[in-house]
Amino acid sequence: MPGPPRQPTELKRKRGNPGKESLPAKSDTASLAPADGIPPAPATLRPAGRAVWERLWTAGQAWLSPQTDLDVLTRLCEYHDERATLRAELDATGYMVPGSMGQSRINPLVGAIRVIESHMTNLEGLCGFNPSDRGRLGYAEVKRQSKLEELLAKRGNRGA
Repeated sequence: MPGPPRQPTELKRKRGNPGKESLPAKSDTASLAPADGIPPAPATLRPAGRAVWERLWTAGQAWLSPQTDLDVLTRLCEYHDERATLRAELDATGYMVPGSMGQSRINPLVGAIRVIESHMTNLEGLCGFNPSDRGRLGYAEVKRQSKLEELLAKRGNRGA
């Protein structure tokens, strides 16, 4: 029976290697340069995809690298364009459409949108754009501020 997923070496180093495993020497691993600003959007992107391109590269600058992530982010943004087109068509034609025998049936665009959204979710995970995959990559644990921390922060802001 498989155990929990393996943690990235970078995360083990960051945590002080709690399992005391033998880790590869740092010289054996390749370092990728993080994004230095937002790479130019591919010409294939339309407005929805371009907006997502800007948002994702801005949000993921700490861990995204133009050396390895351009293609997957391009596909993800193209999916956003395709989804926007299908949503506009669905809005125009309606959720229910006539079937071959005149009966009402769900618009086939609904199924196509669901398939695209599934692909989008997979690509978002590969790029670390959900909490569990970001944690797997060793980045940005989200921690809710406790009530005490919240009160202390408010109190500190009043004195400023």
